Amino acid sequence: MAKRFKNIAYTTGVWASVAAKAAVLSLLGYSVSEVKVEIPTGEEVTLPVIWAKKGRACVRKESSEAGDVTHGIYILAEAFICHKGLIIEAGDGIGVVTKPGLKLPVGEPAINPLPRFYLIKNIADVMIANRVDHGFRVVISVLDGEKIAKKTINEKLGILGGISILGTKGTVIPFNTKSFLDSVIAEIKFAKAQGFEELVFSPGRESLEIAKEIINLPQEAFIVIGDYILFSLLHAKRVGFKLVHIFSQPAKMAKMAFGFKNTHVKYGRVPLNWLADIFEEPEISKMNTVREVYEHVGLRWNLIEKLAEEKLSSMSGINVKVYTV
Repeated sequence: MAKRFKNIAYTTGVWASVAAKAAVLSLLGYSVSEVKVEIPTGEEVTLPVIWAKKGRACVRKESSEAGDVTHGIYILAEAFICHKGLIIEAGDGIGVVTKPGLKLPVGEPAINPLPRFYLIKNIADVMIANRVDHGFRVVISVLDGEKIAKKTINEKLGILGGISILGTKGTVIPFNTKSFLDSVIAEIKFAKAQGFEELVFSPGRESLEIAKEIINLPQEAFIVIGDYILFSLLHAKRVGFKLVHIFSQPAKMAKMAFGFKNTHVKYGRVPLNWLADIFEEPEISKMNTVREVYEHVGLRWNLIEKLAEEKLSSMSGINVKVYTV
């Protein structure tokens, strides 16, 4: 049974799926006021549609996270019948990747792989249920997306012309709230009560899922800590843990190595000239993102991991092992 929308925040990727599915349903003649979609957790959720008519639909994204510039944005979808297959295109207000170092190649619209997969899957479900013998081309747009993107770091990353369609799990954890910090503390204490000797931390869900394939520990030992690196390590030490594994993507790993206690973007970015000095390659300072540096230096990235382990272990007083994913 699908969950109904109530006091839960969903990613732009989920809302894009809702708009796309509503557009296709309306093109097939359905009257649509809400839509059920599958999200990356495997759950189904039912979300409202502002309007849907003759192959066009509009939704309004809601977010409970303070500072989320995409709260209240309008995502639109337009569906067209084509000969066969399923084509997802980005319209106005969605950015285009213009620099290397991101998960998408240069020239591609900024719809990340996982949201794109679920866009396709949710539309395919409609096609199967209605036994259509043709394909669809679906264009996703964001009203005033280019203007909204100026409040993000997209331009610095080389994503121009609009926002990005993101989401690794579908739901949004409010990392900047006291309730989130309380939940981290509670999870650490619970893991200790179960008799565990080690913990696995990760800033986000995507890295944590990779960690579960590498570290053989019970589910309760894996904890999403958001950007609160030092905060979480100090609490782990306080309750008696001696070893914490941290899995992180390159940008946050570099921040740990540099000495950031909190890896949120509001505290700044890692100076690329610092990375250039470490790897003794001046051209690194001109690269676009830390991920680009990571891919460029290859196995030499272990210098950053070693620095991160030393820095975090020293600041927290607990043994820390790090892994870049």
